[in-house]
Amino acid sequence: MLKSLQWRLVSIFILFAIVLIIVIGVVLNFRVQASYYESFKNGIENGFENWENAKWKGDISLATMEDVEEALKSGDARMYFYLISDYRSYTLLNSNASEIIDTSYDYSNTSKSAFLNQILTSKNVLSVLKGSKVGDSGNLIYADDSAFFDYACRVKLKDGDYIFYFRYDREEWRKTIDDLNKNIMSSLIAAIAASFIFGYVLSKTITVPVVNIMHKAKAIASGNFGQPLSVRSHDEIGELTNTFNYMARELKKTMVEISSEKSKVETILYNITDGVIGFDLEGRIIHINPAAKNMLEIDDVEGTFNDYSKKYDFGITLEDILYLGSTGSKEKMIRVGDKYINAYFALYSDREKNIEGVVVVLQDNTKQQKVENMRKEFIENVSHELKTPLTSIKSYAETLLDGAMEDKETTKRFLDVINSEADRMNRIVKDLLQLSSLDNINSNPNARMALKLTKISFVDLVKSCVDRMNMEARAKKQKLECYVIGDIPDIMADRDRMEQVVLNIISNAIKYTHENGEIIVYIGIIYNEIYMKVSDTGIGIPEEDLSRVFERFYRVDKARSRQMGGTGLGLAIAKEIVEVHGGSISIKSEYGKGTEVTIKLPIVTEN
Repeated sequence: MLKSLQWRLVSIFILFAIVLIIVIGVVLNFRVQASYYESFKNGIENGFENWENAKWKGDISLATMEDVEEALKSGDARMYFYLISDYRSYTLLNSNASEIIDTSYDYSNTSKSAFLNQILTSKNVLSVLKGSKVGDSGNLIYADDSAFFDYACRVKLKDGDYIFYFRYDREEWRKTIDDLNKNIMSSLIAAIAASFIFGYVLSKTITVPVVNIMHKAKAIASGNFGQPLSVRSHDEIGELTNTFNYMARELKKTMVEISSEKSKVETILYNITDGVIGFDLEGRIIHINPAAKNMLEIDDVEGTFNDYSKKYDFGITLEDILYLGSTGSKEKMIRVGDKYINAYFALYSDREKNIEGVVVVLQDNTKQQKVENMRKEFIENVSHELKTPLTSIKSYAETLLDGAMEDKETTKRFLDVINSEADRMNRIVKDLLQLSSLDNINSNPNARMALKLTKISFVDLVKSCVDRMNMEARAKKQKLECYVIGDIPDIMADRDRMEQVVLNIISNAIKYTHENGEIIVYIGIIYNEIYMKVSDTGIGIPEEDLSRVFERFYRVDKARSRQMGGTGLGLAIAKEIVEVHGGSISIKSEYGKGTEVTIKLPIVTEN
């Protein structure tokens, strides 16, 4: 409500009235209190003078403390000091205020020592103890849920110095103060009411035209330009209305242009694959597109630039970017989970080259990075796999050249090793060439024609492979069996390549299954796919290695694989062959219990 000009004017009138009445009230309260204190003080000072004149001829030093006590108890002194009220009291103290000699104060609710301690905290008493004859500060004292004025003075008597302490409790004039405050409050309420009425009537004459402009401005802000405002006067309000109508016409044109450009920009930002985040100069997010939310894996947009920098390890703060200037930029590779993201940081400015904030562009390079990592790993693996047999060949050849050829038995053994290592290199190169060919087929759909696709019986192919591998299984006293479930239709496939896949899978099962183990091959059909499942009771594969068994040159047990003549490319080749036939291959395993490999191929008839 206070945002309205009319009510602000009314509020000013009301506030002025409130402040005025409060100031008057405070002044009156202080004046009344001061009046009561002056009456209290004058009564004491005049009382001393009258008391001295009446009792000791104007010289109280002629009296002893015993005389003073007697005079106080008789009531004469109380009349002189105007101490007849229950709220006014006297206390006689020794010269250093360490002892109460006599008092009219009722301290039954406390103790004498506590009352004395309270007296000793009085500024007026302390002033007298420091050497002043009189302590007459008119400040209201608050102690033990009570308030009072006090007065202290040092008096020289015949038998020594003493301190007179007088106290005046506020309770005696509280009702007067309360009545005054009630009257002030009533006046305050009346002033507020009068100010409200006067302010409302006066502000109405000023604010009505402004309110009309305000409502029109709100309508324009919501997109409703409507009809222009009518000009009803030629004063400043009239000029304001004319100017407002002109502004509205120009704004309408501008809004149409901006809306068109905004729609274009939002459509682009919403649909681009790059993430875009805009920050203002305070580091707050002013825009973030869906791609950025997806890359950073966030739902709620909270926090500042520096918060995001710390969370995602940008390696740069908002202050650092601002220091770069409008021509500067920075690039950083960040990790979000298993994603690799390139982050580009740059400043953006308005038309006057004033920097307005920071824009961050995010590019998901996960695929490229993984390909690059795989490429590096592949090169390292190829180099290692080729280097090992080459090293053996060179080592044995050098040994022969150094004279070992004289020993025919040694020469034959060394040549067998050289031949074996050469065969191993040949297998690696052959497998690499095959993978390269399969990669070409997978990357180029037209190259699929390179496959020798014929209509074959998949059941016969698998059974043939099982028969071929039976001898190897019997050598390890293993049980190798094949079961066909249902009627299995023929498929279109390259028989040689598919046979290579089946033999590789069964061969691996035999290799990695202990003696007296069991390898079972199942052939069946599910939905529109034929499947072959090879289950063994072998050594199994650790869970952490399962996701990588189809990678090139990856071996679960590298030493054992090489010992068995493996290149680490068999499963990678099998996967490529199956996928080029439009199928899939998967593997399940439990370490120490066995492995299950499943191949699925689509049922495709010859056109």
